[in-house]
This record gives sequence, structure tokens and C-alpha cells, in this order.
Amino acid sequence: MSHTIGDTFLFCSLWDNTGISTCLMCDGSTYSVNDYGALAAALGTYTDDTGVSFTVPNLTPSAPSGLTPYIVATGTFPSVIPVPVPNYQVVSGQYLGEIVYSSATYPPSGWAVCDGSLLQIAQSTSLFAIYGNAFGGDGRKTFALPAVSGAIIATTGIYPSRN
Repeated sequence: MSHTIGDTFLFCSLWDNTGISTCLMCDGSTYSVNDYGALAAALGTYTDDTGVSFTVPNLTPSAPSGLTPYIVATGTFPSVIPVPVPNYQVVSGQYLGEIVYSSATYPPSGWAVCDGSLLQIAQSTSLFAIYGNAFGGDGRKTFALPAVSGAIIATTGIYPSRN
């Protein structure tokens, strides 16, 4: 799975309050088109007729407890953004710990069902570093995945960079 501009996903709210580089929180904030031109073009949610700023969707009220919605905002782009906006490649794989909704019967390799399962810390230290025992477990030997109906979590992938 790879990310493109405008992709949204959930991530642990308790991990860090500085956010994920290349992503913005989906909290209804307004940003400059000069800073995030491709995302602005993809969303088409300009705040006024001048096209100087745009607003990201506010998905926080519908996010499950302990999770923050993010939108992929930046990547490497040509100097002129064609219309319609193509699917720009941002990263070559999923972020470790990202959560997406899925209709798959079984999660693909490197993903697990968000069903509250307990995992051994020793077998998934990187994921534990992000989630801790925010969703259960004793925090010494075990931790739990969040329970989000219809969602899967990346158990392998790129460790997200902080802003």
C-alpha cells in the first residue's frame, strides 16, 4: 500500500503531539495554498474566491477515542500541477501503526485486524513505541491493538517521522 496526496488514515493520538511529517491533522484547520498547493488542488476546498487558502476536513469528531485522523499533504511534485491532479506517490509503503478501514476478509501481510488483540512487546517493539499500552495490556510484556470495527493496523512499515 502506498500513499497519495489526500489519503486519510488514523494514528495514535498519544504518540506525540508534533504530528507526522508530510501529513496534516484532519481538524478543520486552514492552510496556505503556497505551502500545500497539490493538496489544495486535490481537495478543492478553498476558503475564498482568491484561492489563497484552503481548509482540510475536520474528521476529529468521528475518530475513535485515542486516534487522530491525518491527511497526506506533501511529496515531490512538478512545478505546475496538472488538472485533474494525478495520484502523486508520497511514500513507498504504509506507516507503521497507521489505521485504515478495510472491507477485506483477512488483512494483507504486514497488517492486523484492529480488534483489541494483545501483542507481545518483545515481538513488536516498534509498534509498542508508538502505541504503548494506550489501548490495553500491562505495558511490561503485552500491549493491545485498538478496537476499531472494520479497520486494520499496519504492523510493519515505515516508522513515521515527526514534524
